[in-house]
Amino acid sequence: MHRTRVLSFALDQTGPPCCRTLDLNHFRRICMTPDLEARCEELLTRGRALSGRIGHGEYGPEYWFDSRDIPQAHAWIGSVANFFSLCAMPGTYFLEEVGRIVEQPELKGGAPFSVVQKLVGLLEAISEEMKQGLLRKAEYIFVASTFDDFLDHATEFHKAGKKTESAVLCSAVFEDAVRKIAEKVGVVQAGVALDAIIDALAKQGATTPVKAKRWKSYAGIRNKALHAQWDDFDIRDVGEMLTGTREIIESL
Repeated sequence: MHRTRVLSFALDQTGPPCCRTLDLNHFRRICMTPDLEARCEELLTRGRALSGRIGHGEYGPEYWFDSRDIPQAHAWIGSVANFFSLCAMPGTYFLEEVGRIVEQPELKGGAPFSVVQKLVGLLEAISEEMKQGLLRKAEYIFVASTFDDFLDHATEFHKAGKKTESAVLCSAVFEDAVRKIAEKVGVVQAGVALDAIIDALAKQGATTPVKAKRWKSYAGIRNKALHAQWDDFDIRDVGEMLTGTREIIESL
């Protein structure tokens, strides 16, 4: 059975109300790593090209884009807003400023040149942040915090004696945390089996041989939990996996 389907079943059927509403789609989304730098440059190129289409009058650029350019302008603005929602952490200046810009009432009646100019400026700023590695550093802090939240739910299941629910949820966090560490240290992880990733991390020195052995035991529990082999592990195994997974996310 697919991992997300097992996890959804476990939470929907037996989880307490606070855990049934876990936003698993958001959890999966923040663990994905699209090429944000390339996307940023693409949006910058499109934004600059769009800016070049503004008309000019006696006193400089027109205030509004021509009606023929409004659909293209709004499509670009939407793409920029979505981009920032993916790469900027909640509460940051970038995300709050984009929110203020795209909520301007004037956008309901057209496409002001100033809106495009401001968004191009924000893209240029965040592009520079990416090149300096500052956003990547913040991303790992944010991801570790989110992992920790989900692991807290898994711990509550464990305390309640719910082996199945705790194991499935912890398995999802464990695998994504290991893959995130691999990405962080430059180990190829996309499409690679979990055991092979752990071996590569140990070989590179990102973890010790002793820890790698423990991680592989957790991977074994993960495989059994996500294939509904509930009788092949017990509540104590899940407890050890929870402890080990929390150590992993603390290293992010």
